[in-house]
Amino acid sequence: MKHLTKWIGKLLFVLMAVSLITYAASRTLDFVNSTLGQDDQMIGYLALFATTGGALAWLAVFLWDSEGIAQKGISLVMIIIDVLGEITLFTIDTLLQSGANGLTATLAPEEIRLTVLGMSALIGANIIATFAFHIANPENIERIEAHFADWQIDQAIRKAKTEAAQSIAGEIAEREAQAYKIAERTKDRSDKTLPEATLRDVLGGIFGRETKRGDLPLVAAETIAVKLKEETKPSGVTFQDPNTAGNHDN
Repeated sequence: MKHLTKWIGKLLFVLMAVSLITYAASRTLDFVNSTLGQDDQMIGYLALFATTGGALAWLAVFLWDSEGIAQKGISLVMIIIDVLGEITLFTIDTLLQSGANGLTATLAPEEIRLTVLGMSALIGANIIATFAFHIANPENIERIEAHFADWQIDQAIRKAKTEAAQSIAGEIAEREAQAYKIAERTKDRSDKTLPEATLRDVLGGIFGRETKRGDLPLVAAETIAVKLKEETKPSGVTFQDPNTAGNHDN
């Protein structure tokens, strides 16, 4: 007898739940279809998954398909949101129908507009929660945490490299500067395009012109001629070089 009464109690509970949910869903569907055209009435049934259907779906997910605190939290919050949306929509539809029948005042257009916006927000919340639920899968969370840990390690390595580079930058710069100085000092800066004779003249003008072997006889002859002139020059007579005479005249 006890088992029979328990079974009857469960049956009545299920019948009550199904009846109330069906009534609420019908009123919600009536409101949704009032916002659609005559050719789109079947689409209104899809909107029930944001209210009654959504609450039942999230309940099933919470009981049998959620893993971890994140998924259970998302499904539980969405159960509450969908139930509240269901209550709001079937209440608004009841007020509209009673106002049309003259029992209550008709709702203002602004109130209806806010209800439509709320229904859109409810549908959007269910879509976002669906994506969030799959992202919150424990395996995905573990992969995200591993990726974040790798990113932190990479950042630490880059920071350490930057600090090391800053600490040795002066030493490296000084060593490179010394190497540059040595290389510049040993670099051959002679003009390779000049003829050999011209290059020798230029170097001779800088370091003192060396006497060529071919010039030695000429130099010696000039020296002997000068000495002979000095020896044969009469006393009291000033010898004047004909090459410089014109300069004195000028």
